[in-house]
Amino acid sequence: MLKIKNILTCAISISLFLMSSTAADATQTAEDLRNSDISKLVKQSKFDSRDYGIVTPVRDQGDTSLCWAYSTASASETSILRSGIDKSVDKSSLSLSPQQIGYARHNRGSDPLNNTTGEITSSSGNWSYAGGGTKYAAALLSTWCGPVKSDKAYNVNGWSNAAYKLESAISVDGKNLNKDAAAREKMKRAIVKYGAVTFSYNNVREAYYYNPSKESGSSPHACTIIGWDDTIPAENFYPSKTTTDGGWLVKNSYSSLPYFYLSYEVTCEQIYAFDYVMNDKYDNNYFYDASATDSGIGSLLKIKQAANVFKVKGDTENEWIKAVSVGIVGGNTDCTVEVYSDVQDGSFNPQNAKLETTKTVYLEYGGFNCIELDKPVEVKKGSTFAVVVKVNNAYITLSENEGESYVYRGGWTPSQAVRIKVFTKNDEKNQNSIEFMDEGQVKVRGNGGIKQLIITMSENEELKDFYVESINFDENKEKIVTLPSGWIRIENIRYKAFLWDNFENISPECSEIEWYKKERWQYDISSHKYSDSYKYDRRTWKTRFDAE
Repeated sequence: MLKIKNILTCAISISLFLMSSTAADATQTAEDLRNSDISKLVKQSKFDSRDYGIVTPVRDQGDTSLCWAYSTASASETSILRSGIDKSVDKSSLSLSPQQIGYARHNRGSDPLNNTTGEITSSSGNWSYAGGGTKYAAALLSTWCGPVKSDKAYNVNGWSNAAYKLESAISVDGKNLNKDAAAREKMKRAIVKYGAVTFSYNNVREAYYYNPSKESGSSPHACTIIGWDDTIPAENFYPSKTTTDGGWLVKNSYSSLPYFYLSYEVTCEQIYAFDYVMNDKYDNNYFYDASATDSGIGSLLKIKQAANVFKVKGDTENEWIKAVSVGIVGGNTDCTVEVYSDVQDGSFNPQNAKLETTKTVYLEYGGFNCIELDKPVEVKKGSTFAVVVKVNNAYITLSENEGESYVYRGGWTPSQAVRIKVFTKNDEKNQNSIEFMDEGQVKVRGNGGIKQLIITMSENEELKDFYVESINFDENKEKIVTLPSGWIRIENIRYKAFLWDNFENISPECSEIEWYKKERWQYDISSHKYSDSYKYDRRTWKTRFDAE
């Protein structure tokens, strides 16, 4: 939306605006938020991400139509600070470029693996006025074309200059937010979990307590929701009071009104939250859906099963398939991922290929969901593999591109590009990994520099015990470690596993695995470099060993 300026018509709005034009000082830390119970925070009458120091300064979009890009950059910054993946940045130093997001939406070439030819767009003229939407931004960033730091020019190569890699861009259904408390609670859960969400609404004027539900005229505008307040009286909203107390706390891209509250009764669209990882977690992103625009055929057919077939093109002889991203409409669905090797060129039939692994997860939200495999799949350069995705209460989206994609409608038939992406890691000599096995064992893969496998046991962030296994690898070999009796049978216990080269230095390319005992074993694998967050644990372990 082009920036519009209006005079605030309510005295109370003016005074409240002046009081809130500066973001609140953090009363707690991002670490406090990460350690909090999300379900309890969602039940609070008020929530403000600024209280945790994870909201970056407001930036003015000027006279451009880039509100959607500013909203995306803002929500992405808050999500990165909320997750703590990058210890080198804070709310004052982290700044992602809205201009690059806007430019790349309409101007980009083939992806690094040359599986696509770039964006399909019908826009013309100046890209900063061409329009867009947060759903288009989510599709763009899912290809890893950005985001870039804002000290970079807008027209830089988004592939090579991306500061982080997007794993997931979940979509919140906004259809019933204006009348359903349960839907609002689901929205609140996304805000707490990711720190912020993008959205768009009909913006006709500026007001600190705004209710545009009965406004005439259409002026769509995208902003960022960073919290809520259930206690705002309905009569405070302008230009007309509402029947429901409360509203969303909105971070704007106008310096004239940096923050405001939007009534719960307003219809919200294109609601997305973002989840990023550091660049070194994955090396390659296999996809065909370069277009940010969904194909209308996908919404018409409502595909429940789809597949993409890819040829391995990485820089090393072998790669490891680590995760699969799937674009869906709808949520509250089971999703099954199957990875096949030995796929015949030019056609796809699972019966003629080798099933390597499968995983089923529950997806609460739509959008682009990343599913990490329990067991990475090794594929050789030049070989062909396929990924099949199946859902029940949702449907898989297609883009306007072409690719070696297939949908199942009584049989496997070629289709437009299916929004299924595959994240891989190159087979490097220093690649280390940890895999939890149901039999009470841990499979460790690493190089000769690794000396110890250390597994901690904690409850409510308090260290209860730890286990150490000395490791001696030949290059790129695996070792099976059997854990002590009782270690994997304890309810509500959190485990972390690390590969160290010695007690003083964490391995430069370490792997961390966390798993929780609920109805079944669930765990998350991530790779990262040494950071200050490990100092406390390292001292604790060192003290224990010195005592023994």
